[in-house]
Amino acid sequence: MTNPGQPGDQQPYNQPHGTNQPYGAAPYPPQKKKRKVWPWIVIGVPVLLIGACTAILAGSMGGDEETSVTKASGTSTAAEAAGPGFPGKLDDDTVALGGDTITRDNLEYTVAPLTPVNTTFGNYLCSTVTIKNVGDKQNDFNSYIDWSLQDATGTIRDATFAPEREPLNSGEIAPGGQTAGDVCFDSRQGSPAGTYVVLFEDTFSLSSDRLAWVNTL
Repeated sequence: MTNPGQPGDQQPYNQPHGTNQPYGAAPYPPQKKKRKVWPWIVIGVPVLLIGACTAILAGSMGGDEETSVTKASGTSTAAEAAGPGFPGKLDDDTVALGGDTITRDNLEYTVAPLTPVNTTFGNYLCSTVTIKNVGDKQNDFNSYIDWSLQDATGTIRDATFAPEREPLNSGEIAPGGQTAGDVCFDSRQGSPAGTYVVLFEDTFSLSSDRLAWVNTL
């Protein structure tokens, strides 16, 4: 009979009763460590973000088609030969005359000549803009945020809302479809004679290339 306290009656420290390891048996294998997930999250999220940004940059740096200008009927031959110019013209600007059509990224932008619009709420200069999708994919367009006007003094003003005019909205155009609306600019000081340039610059593109339509008032 073995008395309590003798070596044969002892249990390994912190080991439950009845789980004695047989004498001479191999030791219990160590428990596998659980792999931490958070390092993979920390690494994976930036990689995904970089990939998404790269795709956006690739789509923003340029379109599928080159920019081209289509002259409107009635444009003078002399103006076509000389090419329109204006103070502050940038090297990458694509310039046409008011009424001409500029095509870029499968969208045709036709900007009618500026027209003075006088209302009880103020004076404006407005142009009717027609945008046509000539590609085979749906394309989006923006409203006033993409448009501005350089007036005869060289001041560039953002487009604004004018009462009694149908504004150009934002949205998407299906292949072969088109939309139209007025883009207006404040003319509080009147419209002195000179060169006025309607400017288009895509707000959500990294390209700084502008489209410009020159008007003489």
